Amino acid sequence: MDTSPVFALVRRRVLDMANPVASDRCLDLGAGAGFLTIALVDRAASVHAVDISPEMLTALRAHVPSTGAVLTTAAADMARLELASASFDLIVSSYAMHYLTDADKTKLVGDMRGWLVPGGRVVIADMMVGRKLDRYHRGVLREKAAAMLRHGLPGWWRLAKNVARIGTGTGRLRPCPPEWWITALEGAGFSDVRYEHIHSEAGAISARA
Repeated sequence: MDTSPVFALVRRRVLDMANPVASDRCLDLGAGAGFLTIALVDRAASVHAVDISPEMLTALRAHVPSTGAVLTTAAADMARLELASASFDLIVSSYAMHYLTDADKTKLVGDMRGWLVPGGRVVIADMMVGRKLDRYHRGVLREKAAAMLRHGLPGWWRLAKNVARIGTGTGRLRPCPPEWWITALEGAGFSDVRYEHIHSEAGAISARA
């Protein structure tokens, strides 16, 4: 689980935007080793953590305290989930959506709308940068580049790979800019859609069902 200052900031902002309460039934998509889940179990009634990696979920369960929210896990592709309608009050996700194709992201946004109760909340944090490398997104990548290059030669190599993959739309990274997410959420019937830039390429978007 990443404990860098930037990711700590991302987690803090997601939790602030989500504002979980004791009665919330939560869904964490792309939960990994518990980046958000561990914080949610202290604040909510239940948390259902989904990740494609069984190993990550094993690590998550090892870190979650025995007291707190009811925790369930599922090793599954979040783009292929089948969950009951209106079964969650809050859905969160952090740094997982950019691994999905745009078509799968669009489908998942619609699925999330159905899984939430009326008035339920969704908060998604992710790489929110376009793949066309326009002026704004070149600036975001310059900020990311400066952070990477502080790590020396490994940073140069990571920078070259990531910029090439984002710029060409190849590889596993398929991030979308904030305006894409706003359109997708509003198109699925969400309201009160809000975007917040957090740091470098990191942003978060929230909405209500």
